[in-house]
Amino acid sequence: MVRSSIVIVFFLVQFSDATKLDDVMKMATTELGITFWNQAELTVIANCCESQFYVTPNNNTAILSAAKNCILKNSGNKAVSALALYSNVNNCLNPETLDSVVSDLIAPVLALADALVRKLKTTLSNCKDTNTQTGAAKQEACIQKTYGVVLTDLTLAYVDGICKKVVNENVEPKEWGCGLKYIPSVLTFSKYECSKIVKN
Repeated sequence: MVRSSIVIVFFLVQFSDATKLDDVMKMATTELGITFWNQAELTVIANCCESQFYVTPNNNTAILSAAKNCILKNSGNKAVSALALYSNVNNCLNPETLDSVVSDLIAPVLALADALVRKLKTTLSNCKDTNTQTGAAKQEACIQKTYGVVLTDLTLAYVDGICKKVVNENVEPKEWGCGLKYIPSVLTFSKYECSKIVKN
């Protein structure tokens, strides 16, 4: 399902900036296997999300809402495909929805990614407290600091480990069936051992 991609994008764009953004989006497309958007398209989406993530790093609801809106508004010529994919996933999950499944999975994903999330939030918070710049310059400087963490710690093995645990412990067979059907529409899922999980 698109949820794996949304979770990956969530981490990638949560602390993005124009300076290191290209490196992170290159990592997203080459190492993590995101295929629905190319590097340039992901950059536009990340730029759209930056302010929300900077202002409310502890508000997952606001972050997810901003990410969803940014994805839909900035998918360019892929907007129709993105909406069709979203509709298809919702039809597959019926009576559940992609939004409800993603909402249910945020807590277990964040629990498994707690050390990384804390490291990112601490880096951001420390920068906000100590950086003497103001406005956009301060935001950019602080986000740059967090991006070093993303580039170092967010690896394919890391994402795959979270995926395996979340799927095994928190995903129902019907949800996983939809995931196996639609995740390959947004990323090269065969790169992940998680893609080999069978749920009956």
